[in-house]
Amino acid sequence: MDKMLYTAAQGASRIMEAQTIRAHNLANADTPGFKADLERVAAMRVDTVAAALPTRVLAHTQDSGFSGAAGVANPTGRDLDLAIRGNGLFTVQTQDGEAYTRHGGLVADANGQLTIDGRPVVGIDGPIVLPEYRDLFISDQGMVSVLPDAGGVIEEVGQLKLVNPENADIRKAEDGLFYGIDGNELAAANDQVQVDSGVLESSNVEAVSELIAAMDLTRQFEVQVKLMKSAEKLADAGNRLLRDA
Repeated sequence: MDKMLYTAAQGASRIMEAQTIRAHNLANADTPGFKADLERVAAMRVDTVAAALPTRVLAHTQDSGFSGAAGVANPTGRDLDLAIRGNGLFTVQTQDGEAYTRHGGLVADANGQLTIDGRPVVGIDGPIVLPEYRDLFISDQGMVSVLPDAGGVIEEVGQLKLVNPENADIRKAEDGLFYGIDGNELAAANDQVQVDSGVLESSNVEAVSELIAAMDLTRQFEVQVKLMKSAEKLADAGNRLLRDA
């Protein structure tokens, strides 16, 4: 009875972990540039005594990375909204060093410094600070230029640091940002990455698929709970037999 109970409990625990991944994806279905987390389940054989048959197998949820599919590029008409064509990432500064994101919603703070979600945007030559300007232009390679408020000649303010790593070379952290797999900063690849201005990439989460998967996991959890209740009933029946013997 104990084996049955522990196997069902382990199955229920695995399903709860999978539900957490699905719920996290659904919660970020409207987050610009969000990459859906994936799950992978591995079968783990339970070691037994030498004379017993290896019949017990438990499921274990493993980190399977993230979906690399691109989200839909939605026109916004805002000059500081950017979307990357194909592969590539923007670079932001965090307390742990450089991090990378597909979220291209740039915002100038009170000092004119460009940020994404409150984090400073990293440029090729350092932070990018906008002066007072009449008009702003961002090239397809991330060069930021402005027409000064007083008019005159268009000035180049700085160039965004764009990177183009392989998926195997980056990891997704709990804050939703990407970091180099070895902790090192990635090299700029502005000649390989192109951006469009006035559009913003949506999340690549397929909400309907995630919702269906969550519903299926709920049914699986109910099955595991029924198995645990059955194990409890069998244990009670066995105890009654021993008491009446």
